[in-house]
Amino acid sequence: MEQGIRIRTVILLWLLISGVSSLQAQSAGDIDTLSQWRVDSELANSYGVVYDHFKYFIEGDTIIGSNAYYKVYKSGYFYEWEFNGNITDYYYYDHKYKGVLREQENKWYALDPLNNEILLYNFDLNIGDSIWGGQITITNIDTVMVGSEPKKRFHLLGAGFGGLGEYIIEDVGATTGLFESLIFFENASTLYCYAVDFNPLWINPEFGGCDLSVSVKEHRKSGTLSAYPNPFSTSTTFEYELTEPSHVQLTIYNTIGETIYEAEDRLMPVGKHSFTWSPERLPEGIYYGVLRSEEGVSVVKMVKQ
Repeated sequence: MEQGIRIRTVILLWLLISGVSSLQAQSAGDIDTLSQWRVDSELANSYGVVYDHFKYFIEGDTIIGSNAYYKVYKSGYFYEWEFNGNITDYYYYDHKYKGVLREQENKWYALDPLNNEILLYNFDLNIGDSIWGGQITITNIDTVMVGSEPKKRFHLLGAGFGGLGEYIIEDVGATTGLFESLIFFENASTLYCYAVDFNPLWINPEFGGCDLSVSVKEHRKSGTLSAYPNPFSTSTTFEYELTEPSHVQLTIYNTIGETIYEAEDRLMPVGKHSFTWSPERLPEGIYYGVLRSEEGVSVVKMVKQ
């Protein structure tokens, strides 16, 4: 009798656990929640060209249906250049909701305007596979470094303006952007770089820069950190200015995302400040200085010769 009760109890507990787990949302995956995608977009119209310079970033999550998604926002600035040479409609925007993103089995998913889930990227494609309704073909697959990790790079025929210049990078997205179209008509877009917490891990080799200071607050502060001389051989001096007392931390990264130097978090007063860095034993190459304070984040690119 007692054995029968124990068996029924175990079955009941199993049913309860199964019922609870079936109601839990599936994970949004292991996409780095500190990811940032820096994108430029151009849209031609009858008056001129509309330019949108922005970055995507993840902030929070949400459950839709049975799936958990990361919420993606964009911050940046927007203006229209008219064919007569005038610039109009210049304004900044911040924390503009863009959409959602989740990862499952090496695939990234998003939602269309009707909340239907769509496959955004499949990082398990093979040469000869077609995407975008057969309009784009995978012509070659090689690897590219994203920070310190090799990632698959899918070369695309038919993307952009129909040529071979665009590609998709595993765990990053496409060189046309994150959510942007892979096929261009009167619009065009470019992924300039991918970063994690303001640390550039992949920079588009056609442009060589990663300016993440695009929101109104960051853009006003983007000049607060400078380094001179730059390029340098033995040492360089960082300068920055604070308009209010703030906790400040300076971190220096190499091009594969490794922390080369990290200063202690300090409370600094209002005014101009400087710090000399002497990395004599480091190899020649590119380094990034990232200044974090309560006023924002500023990044400077340095070259050691």
